[in-house]
Amino acid sequence: MITNQRYEKIMDYLKEKGTGSVNDLVDITHSSAATVRRDLTHLESKGLLKRVHGGATVEQMEREEDYTEKSVKNLSKKIKIAQMASELIEDGDTVFIDAGTTTYEMMPFIKASDVIVVTNSITLIDQLVRNGHGTHVLGGRIKPATKAVVGHDVIEKLKTLSFDKCFIGVNAIDINHSFTTPDEDEAYIKRTAVEQARRSFVLADSSKFGRSAFVKFAELEDASIITEDPDHPFLVKVRTRTEITGGESNDLYSDV
Repeated sequence: MITNQRYEKIMDYLKEKGTGSVNDLVDITHSSAATVRRDLTHLESKGLLKRVHGGATVEQMEREEDYTEKSVKNLSKKIKIAQMASELIEDGDTVFIDAGTTTYEMMPFIKASDVIVVTNSITLIDQLVRNGHGTHVLGGRIKPATKAVVGHDVIEKLKTLSFDKCFIGVNAIDINHSFTTPDEDEAYIKRTAVEQARRSFVLADSSKFGRSAFVKFAELEDASIITEDPDHPFLVKVRTRTEITGGESNDLYSDV
């Protein structure tokens, strides 16, 4: 196998698995351990991976995407997740719904009555009002990329409120960094909403698993994950730390 093919094989493996031992990489490249170690040194010098004892790891740092860009990605998964999330809202609940493309898909599925919704998303307002829900919009600066209202005033207002449930969007989830997002302003809002809610739910399709973004806003133990793929290998590793909602039966379960 030529050098560039080995590099590609190694990077594809690490992106899928997150980490790999030298022995793993020897097997997939059909090369010697010495050759693999040289390859890892080269790839690390390019900033593509991090050498660890006995192998290498890739921590994929999520960048902030434009709202329109995000809205068309994994749409069918987002709709399924949004429907499951909406079914958790009960008559008379007061809930916080975060800005995000997955939370946006919750709007047509909220069937509970006498619901009060607090949000920092300008994209949710029209449907919430049209569907007759009590709607409160937090005031502050509008962030164009995500259509979220952010700023000090949003945080201070959130601290005066309490919620039965909150529904939070996320950019990335991994074992070491838990729930993360690229933007510090939005991270503060998500963190405060989780603190003010009796129960917190993070909406995440499987593309978010095993990745990390710039700012952590909550630990895995702080919220339940709603996903379309509850049997994903990543979730097997974290079931002792968080509850998971998903699958055909929409069961909420935990191994704690």
